[in-house]
Amino acid sequence: MSTPKIFGVYGESDSGKTTLIVQLITRLTAEGYQVATVKQTNKAICMDTKQKDTWRHHQAGAQLVVFSSRSETNFLLNTPLSSSEILQRISDFGCFDFVFVEGADDPKIPKIQVGSGKKRSNTITVYKDNFQEILSLLKRKRSMQPTIPNLCIKVNGKDVNLTQFPAQIISNTIVGMMESLKGVQEVHSVVLELKR
Repeated sequence: MSTPKIFGVYGESDSGKTTLIVQLITRLTAEGYQVATVKQTNKAICMDTKQKDTWRHHQAGAQLVVFSSRSETNFLLNTPLSSSEILQRISDFGCFDFVFVEGADDPKIPKIQVGSGKKRSNTITVYKDNFQEILSLLKRKRSMQPTIPNLCIKVNGKDVNLTQFPAQIISNTIVGMMESLKGVQEVHSVVLELKR
């Protein structure tokens, strides 16, 4: 398992950002890749609807409201999160090969500029009807990424930052122990919680 490759997509309004991301998702998922997306905006938009039950839950003071139906599940946090906070939580929802952040302004995220305008830091390419070239670039960058286990450790509620070496050792140890248990086949994910 490896961590997802994250790419930002930015540009002026109506420049084609969403269209490019939809094309990338369609093509990559058809090839078997798992894709997640994040849509960021500077506008104060609320996805919740006034007077609906979930809105009333927030108004009463709930920090997190989860809406679940037969077709989807939505997690509504009553607080904005930074790009890095959002990206850290994406692995809770699955193992993804690519994450596209529409409207990304985090300087650490490699970005694709759509259309003209001011270039943001860490822009790796510009989209101008060169879809195949961009697709190849993204897949090439994905294949060059070292395989690092997607391992998140919290001690006493605080994240522990791990470099590749300890992450690999801890991951291999846990997977080895789990696979030695009766009834456990191939390990794709493990959730451990220890309270003392």
